[in-house]
Amino acid sequence: MSIYLSNYWSLYSEFINVLKDLKYRDIPIALMTNFYQQINDDLRSDMERKDFEMKLNDSRVKKPNEIQPFFEKMVAPLRQPCKTNLDGKILINLDYTRIPVKTLSDHFSRDHTIMLSRSRASEYSGIPNVCIGSFKSDTGQASEALITQATSILAEYEGHPAFSNPFFSQTFIKRIPGIVDAIETVHNLCQQIPVGAVLIGTTEDVVSRSLAVVGAIKGIPSICLQHGILMGEEAFIPVFSSHIGIYGEYEKKWYMTRGLDEKRIAVIGHPRYDEIFTSARLPNDTFCEAYDLDPNKITLLVATGPGLDADKIQTLITELAKNQKFQFIIKPHPWELSKKLISLYADLERTCKSVRVIKDKKADTRNLIMNSDGVIASLSTVALESFLFNKPVFVFDFIQANREYDYYNSLENYIQKEPTELIKTVSSYFTSEEEKLNFEGVKNNFLLRSYTTKHSGKELSELINQLINERHK
Repeated sequence: MSIYLSNYWSLYSEFINVLKDLKYRDIPIALMTNFYQQINDDLRSDMERKDFEMKLNDSRVKKPNEIQPFFEKMVAPLRQPCKTNLDGKILINLDYTRIPVKTLSDHFSRDHTIMLSRSRASEYSGIPNVCIGSFKSDTGQASEALITQATSILAEYEGHPAFSNPFFSQTFIKRIPGIVDAIETVHNLCQQIPVGAVLIGTTEDVVSRSLAVVGAIKGIPSICLQHGILMGEEAFIPVFSSHIGIYGEYEKKWYMTRGLDEKRIAVIGHPRYDEIFTSARLPNDTFCEAYDLDPNKITLLVATGPGLDADKIQTLITELAKNQKFQFIIKPHPWELSKKLISLYADLERTCKSVRVIKDKKADTRNLIMNSDGVIASLSTVALESFLFNKPVFVFDFIQANREYDYYNSLENYIQKEPTELIKTVSSYFTSEEEKLNFEGVKNNFLLRSYTTKHSGKELSELINQLINERHK
């Protein structure tokens, strides 16, 4: 682990230990907050120092394989054995699951499935829908008592590097009412609706995490789908659901290294990628007209992301743009668009006639991939999707980060930390048949460990049925 991550898990475990008696319905409140969002830039900078752990008194996680087991000890007393519920519905939380309508209609029966959403509509794509707001009840008094208790506990840690940090402590305290509300809401839901299994798309948000944890208390199995490639590990572990559905063997090894039981891991891909293998392509003429492109040039999609080295990005694009055969579509990350951090790309568009910048947040990334001749991507899910679309992919590792990311490290010369080397690779690919042949071999080896599932919807349906049927044996 990097220094930062080592200190992150040490601090997280201390936070859980210190607040272990702060509970609602026997669930430790500290387990239910999205912990990494309580860390601001000042604290993060402090956590990148080797001596940070010396400031902690009750940390328990020292090695990667201790991460999941530590949290298991906290959740284990809550878990109940699976209970037979022949009338139980498959509950799908609409937020974050990103399951295509076709998958729902092909693999999930309206008689045995129910959608949970923030909408009061009676149906979602032909499947009965319930509004989560319908299960809320007043938890104000309980929240106030817990806020008082939490404030008292943290006040004892004057001088603590995190607990005395106003942003850290206040972010947690402000979240307590939402946590209590989510736990109570999910508890009420499970009391009123027979649930056989729960499907969620992440456990980063409090409702999804509550569905997994409250479900465990009631003996309901849950599956959490993988919501993107494993970059920031803080968003993927600890695992709170009974099972996880992951992309490939890379993730399986990753989770097991961090102490998750292999029996809880299912390599099933994600249903949202199934459409990649059947997607219809927008006619190229229409695409070129829409983005004012030359149909006779090689179109390269450049997918960016947060935290990039601006000088390296500028060098990469300006140097490649000197080749008159290329034209570029820059697709900023949604985070960059929302924060209005695209001035670099706008400048490149002004200075390079062959550059177009997509400023529409709703632009269909897959349509851009399908109609491009190649993809130059940051360490992002876009690169994986581009591989699945069978496009040549060139990855730039220009992220300024407090850890190393190894997901794409098997790509040999098709991933580079320096723009000059990536420019050579891109130029070579589009002029050499030998280079294209070499790329095919590298791509195939990468996908063997990263993604091989073409019918994830079917695999997911079978996994859910297996979990439900195991309870009926």
